[in-house]
Amino acid sequence: MRTAARLEERIFLSLHWAIAGLTLLILAGILWHILRNGISTVNLSFLLETPRQMGKEGGILPAILGTIYLTIVSLTIAIPLGVGTAVYLTEYVSSERLVRVIRFGTESLAAVPSIIFGLFGFVLFVIAWGWGWSVLSGGLTLALMILPTLIRASEEAIKMVPASYQEGSMALGATKWYTIRKVILPAA
Repeated sequence: MRTAARLEERIFLSLHWAIAGLTLLILAGILWHILRNGISTVNLSFLLETPRQMGKEGGILPAILGTIYLTIVSLTIAIPLGVGTAVYLTEYVSSERLVRVIRFGTESLAAVPSIIFGLFGFVLFVIAWGWGWSVLSGGLTLALMILPTLIRASEEAIKMVPASYQEGSMALGATKWYTIRKVILPAA
């Protein structure tokens, strides 16, 4: 009985490594194909020019700038909200029920597929509010999408800060807000 289980374990382990190796081989083949056929077209003019002839010629500068702007807008909105919510949950809320409700909401939003966030942002910002296709519409949509993950990650990082840091700061006469800003957040 024991040798049969070991044989079965070895077979499944071998099958696992064979599939993993095949997957890596396919990935390497795809990357090789992209690099071999695409590296010759990537040059400074491709990166710094605007598209011409409906995107058949020219570069990708507007796409790069749009991505940078979108990232800046979304992080400018999501970081203060996410970190602020995490600080509120870990330092200020006394009702465990409220914490559970907020965590349930963030966990539920984290499980929503990104296409749903995109559709929500399109309907709310582009159509209902009339902002059109803009960096602000996309940035707000992206901020809503990353907010649950940011809240959860910030909350866990704050929880990992030893209680002695806060106790030491408060013992030295610091206010709660000063302790959060200057001791807990940098350590988190």
